[in-house]
Parts: sequence; C-alpha cells; structure tokens
Amino acid sequence: MPLFDSYEAAGDWYAASDYKDMAWYDGFEEEQLIEFAYRHGSDHDGEDDLIAAFLREQGEDPAEYGL
Repeated sequence: MPLFDSYEAAGDWYAASDYKDMAWYDGFEEEQLIEFAYRHGSDHDGEDDLIAAFLREQGEDPAEYGL
C-alpha cells in the first residue's frame, strides 16, 4: 500500500475505490477511514489489509465484510 503524501490523496483514493460503495457499519464516517489510510497506508499489504485493520480498530469483524 503506498504512503499517501496528503490527506487529500487518501481521500482521492477512497473516492475512486470500490470501498466507497461498501455497506459500512452504522455510524461509519468516511473521514475516519481517510485519516486512517493517510496515517497507516504504508503499514499494510494492500487495500483489503488496510480496510481490515481499520474495521478491527473500529470494533468490527472484517470477516463480516468479506475480508
């Protein structure tokens, strides 16, 4: 996963991703995911790994989202 050089770059990634249309948990806020991607994108091996880590941080089970 690339390191995003700005919050805006992480937001652009999210806006163009398939995750934009995902059925998220109640209370999901795009800004939280974008901030997580901006701060931790380079710590993960791919988008699915990043999203799974975000979900775990939010107390969600990634398996319920097919991850």
